[in-house]
Amino acid sequence: MSRKVLLVDADVNALGALASALRARGLTVFNASEVFDAVEEAFRARPDVVLFADQVVGESDLRAAFLAVPELAHTPLLHLVPDAPGPAVASPDSVPRADLDQIVSRIAAVSPRVERTTLDQEISGNLEQMPLGDLLQFLSMNRRSGVLSITTARGSGEIRLAEGDVIDAVYRRLEGEKALYRLFGEREGRFAFHAGDVAKTRRITSPTGQLLMESMRQVDEGRRRRGELTPAGEALVLNEPPTLNAAGRNVLSAALGLNKAASGNPVAAVGRELTVLLQIPRSLDEILDHLKAPDLVILEALGILFAGGKMRRIPLAELTTPFAPPEALPVLCSLVTRLTRAGFAAPPRLVIAAESRRFPALANAIRRITDAVAPTEMAPTAALPRLLGTLRLGDGVELAILGLPTEDAFSPTWPLALPGVAAVVRVHGAGGAALVAHCEAVEAMLIDADSLMSAINLASPAHVASLVRAALEMAAGV
Repeated sequence: MSRKVLLVDADVNALGALASALRARGLTVFNASEVFDAVEEAFRARPDVVLFADQVVGESDLRAAFLAVPELAHTPLLHLVPDAPGPAVASPDSVPRADLDQIVSRIAAVSPRVERTTLDQEISGNLEQMPLGDLLQFLSMNRRSGVLSITTARGSGEIRLAEGDVIDAVYRRLEGEKALYRLFGEREGRFAFHAGDVAKTRRITSPTGQLLMESMRQVDEGRRRRGELTPAGEALVLNEPPTLNAAGRNVLSAALGLNKAASGNPVAAVGRELTVLLQIPRSLDEILDHLKAPDLVILEALGILFAGGKMRRIPLAELTTPFAPPEALPVLCSLVTRLTRAGFAAPPRLVIAAESRRFPALANAIRRITDAVAPTEMAPTAALPRLLGTLRLGDGVELAILGLPTEDAFSPTWPLALPGVAAVVRVHGAGGAALVAHCEAVEAMLIDADSLMSAINLASPAHVASLVRAALEMAAGV
């Protein structure tokens, strides 16, 4: 027989023995030792019947406690009494403790088994057996209210329903329809529906039937576009970080090929955000999670950027790199120790001079060198000379990498950063004659990056690591 029984007894030994005997008869048994625990356990497990012994409390106290809780008020209670001479037991609700057959018969009698429909039970399972669309259609048709919890390998989410209507969804950091459509794309995971009233917050207003159709379209179209953009799961980055002017920072025309009249277009608005976000390489999942716009709008804007040659793919394997092969580190450590200028404290400093718009990509590339440590202080809001990272090469040998903005507006800050540096590596002749003059004034070696490498990509950790290694060798006279 399939029944849930709550056994309440202060005698732990007796409770364990009876619980084992009842479980052997096919019953599901929960235990409690006093009234408060019994009510709490009953509210959680919703037993079909409660068996309680004299050792707990008086019968009236336990009954009063259950009657005080509306959800438990109709739960049958059977009083376990010791064996006694005579044919009768104390009351109609009493049952001899030693007579297991009678206990089981009384449980069956006071809790006739009426099969609960699925609607009265918690619905749980996995998405492989019951896809989310079928599950929501079932809950919608039956006008259910409650919370559908979903756990996947990527994270957890919830869909909230009120009388069959989907009113809200959350998934990881996402909310509303964006979270709902992302959940529809998950094919593996666990779900559980808990019936009950939900909060009145409503971020989703579309009819559920329309949402189901749109979700299928979003998932299919999203997969197609993702496959076109990153067929091997690559990261994405802009080819050239755009120069944002102060007169409105209009990057729509250059980045998306759209005119100013299209500024109300959501794709154009997303394009504006992407030209800032993709100054450093990011995976497609990072991009979609970071922006609040619908995934399809973001994917459309990315497609326009890619078709216009404004963006390129970077294999994930290139997003991190060691500074040098292990066998080369002893030589590089020796070079670094020779570069500390007299009168200046270690570690020696190597400066990379470039346009300020390249700093986000450069700083990100340095952080992705496995031997680098990012600075602890916040980056300044203005493009001032600043520490981008420190390379720890072992045996206490470190090399600080500084960024120097080369625009004329920042030239007054150069004398503060250049004294004592091991060398200045400038990218694509940045800084011109003015930077040459400043380096000569402080006796800092100026190295043109183009003379060290034929092609320089400051967004690539491998390129930056190679550039720094070559600059160290030249600065040390190797």
